[in-house]
Amino acid sequence: MGKMAQWISFVFLQLIILGLNAQAEQVSFGKVWNSISQTSPGLKAAELQSQAALEAKDRAGRHWLPRLYLDARSYQTNAPGQSFFGLLEQRSLRQSDFNPDSINNPDSEVFTRGSLGVDLPLYEGGMKSAQSSLQNHLSQSQDHEAASVKVEQYSEVAKAYGSLGLLEQQKQKLLNLKQIIDRLLKSYQIGVKSNPVGYSGLLGLKSLSNRVQGLLVQYEAQSQAYYVALKEMGFTTANWSPQAEETIVFVDKYLASQSAESSFQVESLKEKSLVAQEASKMEKARFLPRVGAFAESYIFNGSRDTANGYTAGVYLQWSLFNPSDYGTHKEAQIKSLAAQKYTEAMEQKERAEKLSLDQAIQALKSNIRLLEDSQKILVEQSQVAESLFKNGSINALQFVEVLNRRVDLVTSQSEAGLSLLQTSSQKVLKTRFELPQELSQGK
Repeated sequence: MGKMAQWISFVFLQLIILGLNAQAEQVSFGKVWNSISQTSPGLKAAELQSQAALEAKDRAGRHWLPRLYLDARSYQTNAPGQSFFGLLEQRSLRQSDFNPDSINNPDSEVFTRGSLGVDLPLYEGGMKSAQSSLQNHLSQSQDHEAASVKVEQYSEVAKAYGSLGLLEQQKQKLLNLKQIIDRLLKSYQIGVKSNPVGYSGLLGLKSLSNRVQGLLVQYEAQSQAYYVALKEMGFTTANWSPQAEETIVFVDKYLASQSAESSFQVESLKEKSLVAQEASKMEKARFLPRVGAFAESYIFNGSRDTANGYTAGVYLQWSLFNPSDYGTHKEAQIKSLAAQKYTEAMEQKERAEKLSLDQAIQALKSNIRLLEDSQKILVEQSQVAESLFKNGSINALQFVEVLNRRVDLVTSQSEAGLSLLQTSSQKVLKTRFELPQELSQGK
């Protein structure tokens, strides 16, 4: 009964895998990436932040333009001061208005005043210029951040898609091995307990069958996890499968970066270091004078008349001492130096990690190629071993040992391929990675 249940379980799993592969539409990596990149909330958020930083930069760049303002107000008052000066604003002051009683106790009046003015800063100690430069570096930093988010998202999508393709290939290899094992079990005639050698061979075949079935279940579970991950990222197409492609070919096509430049993340840190420098200049500007020109024209209306006037001139403002500003420039200088040193440290760390990843990638590629050669040898060896088993030259255990080595090879290939995808996806984060041009066409 146990044997029958195992056989039914495997047949059911095999039918599911083969059925899904037969019905599923093959989808290219380009189509998967384009679908995710167009709907990803993370990418959209990074893009909007970049746009906001650009607007802030443009706004700061207009610091040299004059400030133009309009002020209008209408009010009722019986305050002595405002009533008296309201008469002056109307240019209608009379001799009788100098009566102390009328000055101290004026009637309630309604006044209306409108003014149009302009303020033109001529020199601000470099404050606004430094602020404009600061916003420019912030915008550049945000652009690099957005590019970094995009590359990070891309690397995750590529790793998931490439892993799916690899696991599909490995499952097919295991299914081929399972067919050989099932064929042997079906025709095995000497697996009785009274024949220790034959019975041992039968146990070996059953154990190998269970191992292969367990790996199939494991790889299928891993595949479903990657499908779910891609769905959560934004690719909602149902019942699809990746296009068949060797792992090394996939990596060289979609995850290869020859750029010697620093990553977008480090470039963002460099811009932030420059932001700190400009912030230091802004703090220094607090201690320098401000010079500007101004002009204002007004019209005033009251119960007696309507009059107008103007005021124009220049001004000088200089904060000679403010306790809250004392030491801010030195603090900003220290923060700027700290940002610079941190950026240098991150750049050094990234270079070391990139070199390590490069070596790991080359080693994994060499290992995968050797495993591919070994696979060809073992396939031929298993064919020879099967012929020897059928004519009685070797026993079942010897043949099982050959098949076991093929299963070991499949697991080694899977581990090496997944490691290559993982390592390559990490490397693109350490470089100024540019997405392949062909992806824009969804290929």
